[in-house]
Amino acid sequence: MDREKLKVLLKNELGYLPANDAIDILIDFGQEVTYSRGDIMIGVGEMVPDVFIVESGIIRFVDMNGDRERTFGFALAGTVFMSKHSFVMDLPSYYQVEACCESEVLVIKRDAFRKAINESKDLALWMLDYAYGELFYQEHKNKAIHNGTAAERYRSIYADRPEILEKVPQKVIASYLGVTPEYLSKLKRESLKRPH
Repeated sequence: MDREKLKVLLKNELGYLPANDAIDILIDFGQEVTYSRGDIMIGVGEMVPDVFIVESGIIRFVDMNGDRERTFGFALAGTVFMSKHSFVMDLPSYYQVEACCESEVLVIKRDAFRKAINESKDLALWMLDYAYGELFYQEHKNKAIHNGTAAERYRSIYADRPEILEKVPQKVIASYLGVTPEYLSKLKRESLKRPH
């Protein structure tokens, strides 16, 4: 991916970027990897301390709710993520991370990521703000996706992240909303009847 386009995506995610040389240091440490739909990037129980930056596509985060798979989050272009268990504490990941569609991702090894952070105070502060932003989005998701009726939750995704509805398999969206695929089909039909 073009470096300047990636910088725009990263800036859109948080609202600003650290100084150009700082973000270039981080990008220089990355390796581009392409994943196909269904490819697992981090498996349950795997130790993967790498940092990932989504360049294109959609990635989903999955755990098990009893014996049922549950999608609890998505990463879109411009999102930085990692298995926090692996990255922070050298523990295996409790969740699975997989591509929902063809996705290009920049993969940065943990040691290289830490080296980049140590070389730039601007980058370290940006990543701290990024962590705060992640906490904000977690609360926002709880408000928008975990509250209200299924129809309201569907409309929230339609308004905030329509690309999820366009590119992600229906059973994954149903899992994210906590409804059956059949009920999701009903929500989609009803949504098409009303103006947005």
